[in-house]
Amino acid sequence: MSSHRAPTVARLRHARWLMTGMVTVITATVVVALGYVTASLDEKTRTQTVDLRVEKVAGGLARAVQHDGNGVLDLTTITEDSLALGSTAVVVAVRLPGEPWKQVHTFERSLMPSDTEIATLATQAEDDSDGFLYVPLLRDATDITGREVRVAGVPVYWTDWDAVVMILAADERMEDPQDHTKLLWALGIGGALLVALATAAAYLISGRSLAQALRMLDEHEQFLGDAAHELRTPLTTLKLLTESRPKPEEVEHTLAEARRLADRMARLVTGLLARARLQAGIAEPERIMLRLDQLAEAVAEESDDPRIVVTAHPSVVVGDPSLLSLAIRNMLENGLTHGAVNRSAPVEVHVAEGRVSVRDHGPGVDPVMSASPFNRGAAGRTGRNGIGLALVAWVAQAHGGNASIEPAAGGGTIATLWLPPADITIGMNTPARV
Repeated sequence: MSSHRAPTVARLRHARWLMTGMVTVITATVVVALGYVTASLDEKTRTQTVDLRVEKVAGGLARAVQHDGNGVLDLTTITEDSLALGSTAVVVAVRLPGEPWKQVHTFERSLMPSDTEIATLATQAEDDSDGFLYVPLLRDATDITGREVRVAGVPVYWTDWDAVVMILAADERMEDPQDHTKLLWALGIGGALLVALATAAAYLISGRSLAQALRMLDEHEQFLGDAAHELRTPLTTLKLLTESRPKPEEVEHTLAEARRLADRMARLVTGLLARARLQAGIAEPERIMLRLDQLAEAVAEESDDPRIVVTAHPSVVVGDPSLLSLAIRNMLENGLTHGAVNRSAPVEVHVAEGRVSVRDHGPGVDPVMSASPFNRGAAGRTGRNGIGLALVAWVAQAHGGNASIEPAAGGGTIATLWLPPADITIGMNTPARV
């Protein structure tokens, strides 16, 4: 990693951990909230089930209790009732005026609180009833073994007897507490797994984003490096031209050379920007049907070099005119540059069947570069290869074609850009464009 990239990469990695931490905190908060709500609803539902059961038992037995008119309770109506023979504890307490509560019948006594607490609950139920029959009172309590229980008390009064009978029913505070405990464990373990998965997913996804950001950073650095590398020479030449103090008869030539350098720099910047925009996904290559032969002839004419000889046959392709013009122009400049050893030798352009071939009569393909002539920065006998040929290969790939450089028979090189031929029948009603 280059030193100038280190702060940026460090900030990106910090952002990755920050994003992962935020996702973890948010997920954990949501999981805890949902788990709390689920557990609370489950506990409330199980408690309500118990409340309904103890109210049903106490209320049902209260309506069944009788006395014989001589102050003696008939407990057979209770002891034989199915409500008093289930899993719910039952206590029947009687209080005569001025006397304490007396337990006259018990069932599953271990589920009931102590005698003192039973008396207290019975008194509370009597007071809360305000003299009305069958008014239930529900209270939390602790049985004699220490378990939490729900107790329902229902008072019974008679007009012909001063005694008060209290029917107490009790059961564990929650229906199936073991199942509730299992639910809590499942919520805890499942929530922890969900938070872990969310954290891992956030870390991986942010890593992909980090990789994309680093790739864009690399492309940005490549763009700046390519621009600096390609513009350095024409800018230096342009500076020398402006400082050379040309003679009057050389002014026109100097201005023409300056314009040529400015045009070259403009083309380089245009090509670099086009590649950067396409690689970043900001733009897409234009796809239109065009005449490749006419496009090559137009580019050769714009080059205005007498050494360029064009042989073109009608060839229709689908592509982006500006990008293809850029690629052909770079091929021509490469041929003119490397064919400069023989100023009288032509640079031959041949167009046919979706192919544009440019042949020069220079020294040929450098053996060092023969394996990767289109690689940016490949070094050869003339120094480092610039971005021109790399752009040619990139334009070809963007159009589904390819590019090649090979030795020419008799010396020199042939650079070829190949594009898939267009299906002319598709564009029968659309005129080809240049």
